[in-house]
Amino acid sequence: MPHNLVIVKPGKKEDVGEAAFKMLNDPKALKKHYVPDDKSNVVAYTFVVEPKGTHTVYFKAPKEKGEYPYICTFPGHWQAMQGKLVVE
Repeated sequence: MPHNLVIVKPGKKEDVGEAAFKMLNDPKALKKHYVPDDKSNVVAYTFVVEPKGTHTVYFKAPKEKGEYPYICTFPGHWQAMQGKLVVE
């Protein structure tokens, strides 16, 4: 099953997850890797990766300390597939 990883700002997991879910009506959703156009809340993301595939992303960790949630925004995944990036 395909997956991606989207790191979001603290407290914005649900907003980004719901926005990704609404992308089901967007014919370009897969081309956008199911990442909502929300530059203010999305810190970094990977492309959608097929099973046994790989993708590398380089990004600068936020300067502000905190716990940054990450989710898989592939349809139906964000509620169960999540974790956190801790910036100290």
